[in-house]
Amino acid sequence: MRQTDEKHIVERSAADGLTVDLWTRRPVCGPRTTVIDRLGSLRTAEVIDDFSVTTWPEEIVVSGRTNHSELLDIVEEFEEWASENGLTLRPPFETRTASLLVGESEEVLTTPMMLAAAYDGDDLVGVYPCTDGERTRTIGEFLDALGDDEASLDEPDGDLVAAVSEHGTP
Repeated sequence: MRQTDEKHIVERSAADGLTVDLWTRRPVCGPRTTVIDRLGSLRTAEVIDDFSVTTWPEEIVVSGRTNHSELLDIVEEFEEWASENGLTLRPPFETRTASLLVGESEEVLTTPMMLAAAYDGDDLVGVYPCTDGERTRTIGEFLDALGDDEASLDEPDGDLVAAVSEHGTP
């Protein structure tokens, strides 16, 4: 798989060693299992080499030392990739101030229900959902493009199936 910077087109090439990391909130059910099943089918068809599924919390405390500091580094990598490609991941990531019971507050990062990160070897080549400010490229479109040599993320074929809702609950 490769993605060009100008058009954000995914082209199918099993030789490139594409892997997908799926990040999801719990419970892993409903639309999330649909995406996992599609990734399994793409692996069986040798469109992708492999995929992983990792759960993450709905919110991550941004300020101070937390158990999720490593996860914040991963999110930062995703956001850097988006910025380098003229895209943004906000929404579905959102930062807000949460009030605590003792009158204090803390900054938290709200995670999307699901996020797919595509890697060509060790290189991050795509994060979905993402937006250019006008159009959002969804996980469903990404999976559709992987399964169809002719599909591109800029010009979907119009027959896309919305497999997931990228934020919120199903």
